[in-house]
Amino acid sequence: MASEQLADASQKVLKQITSLYESGLNAGGDGKAAAGGIGLLSIANHPALGLGKEIRKPRKKMSVMIIGNHSAGKSSFINWYIGERVCKTGVAIETRGFIFCTSGRRRETLTGDATVRYFDHLADFAAFEGLLPNLFTEVSTSLERSFACVDFVDSPGLVDGDMKYPFPVEDSICWLADHVDLILVFLDPIGQATCRRVLGLVERLNQGSHVEKIHYFMSKADEVESESDRQRVLIQITQNLATRIRNSHAFNLPTFYLPHDDDLPCTIPNAIEDVCKTIDKTIDQTVQKNLRQLRADCDRVISRISEVEVTDAANREANTARTLRGLGLSVATLGALAALATLLAIRAAGALCEPGAPGGACASDAAQRLLLRDAWVEPAFAPLVAAALAAALLLAAAAKVVWRHAPVLSKREQRRLEEFREVARAVARANEALYEAYFSTIASREER
Repeated sequence: MASEQLADASQKVLKQITSLYESGLNAGGDGKAAAGGIGLLSIANHPALGLGKEIRKPRKKMSVMIIGNHSAGKSSFINWYIGERVCKTGVAIETRGFIFCTSGRRRETLTGDATVRYFDHLADFAAFEGLLPNLFTEVSTSLERSFACVDFVDSPGLVDGDMKYPFPVEDSICWLADHVDLILVFLDPIGQATCRRVLGLVERLNQGSHVEKIHYFMSKADEVESESDRQRVLIQITQNLATRIRNSHAFNLPTFYLPHDDDLPCTIPNAIEDVCKTIDKTIDQTVQKNLRQLRADCDRVISRISEVEVTDAANREANTARTLRGLGLSVATLGALAALATLLAIRAAGALCEPGAPGGACASDAAQRLLLRDAWVEPAFAPLVAAALAAALLLAAAAKVVWRHAPVLSKREQRRLEEFREVARAVARANEALYEAYFSTIASREER
């Protein structure tokens, strides 16, 4: 009962976190966006902030990938955990592709294209040649154990020899390892638990950042006839793995088997509940990780808004300075043009009128003043005109460059950013409330 309550609490928190990303605090009862709802994703994708690539919505469920040799009991364990036969099992039936098992409102099977659409993080996974036709999703309505919070990935059974896969199986498993929260390695004591393909894959996974999420189990322990045989197999498997795993000093290999329908006594220890506890523990860690991510994304949004506002204020100040400099350069340009016009007028007066000529326009005081200046303008007329023209052109070009304003936020955009900040703060407060509610559930479970 306590485990079911914790699973319900985990499922509720994970869904609420997703709704806060999608629709903010205005989500409807079904978690879908309500009219006018603003989620963190919408805020992050706003052009003024440009956080679309930095803020990603966490998944609603934690994901478990099970790997192992041929007939290691991977599909059988998933069927037992779910309480429904969603994966085919049998000696002659071996998983040749990837099967995702998830909970939903109705029972259905999805093929490759639909699977990639259903799990949006698998877009690049479909790029492996030959994988798409061997990719499926089984949707189950089961509410057994913590299945509502878990997505299982049943991987192909690994064998040595001439076994041909229609896609690069090791590469695809390693790619998926980057996108799951837990990796269970099932080793069959009777079959090919120590086949080179399994050992090589384990070694590759241990070279990456997956050490903390890999857990090893010896499955089908009830097929070992005696305790001495079980110990011998455990020692053999441990020795083969010791040189290929990074945390060999703390290596643990629990044994488990699926419960028998006939309830016959079995002397072999069964750690199947340890497998379930490992999954439950990872669910707890996923919830806490998503809560931390939500808080960090809220802080990132608030910080980014402050940065945009500081940049906007600096741009406004710079634009004011640019405007003043532009006005000064414009006035200087007009002065250069006035000097050029004066030079042209002086030279025109000297060309049209002779000094002291009586009557007409040349007899006016203005014309006489121009004629007096023509005496010293005429020898250097061409250089003076060129200098005045060059000064006018340079000043006009400088004014055009200086007068270019940096973009600033409109009043509407400023109000929008303030609204985004308030939403992020409200989501952060909701995140704290989710923290308290979730940990109170954990505390009540521990008390029991």
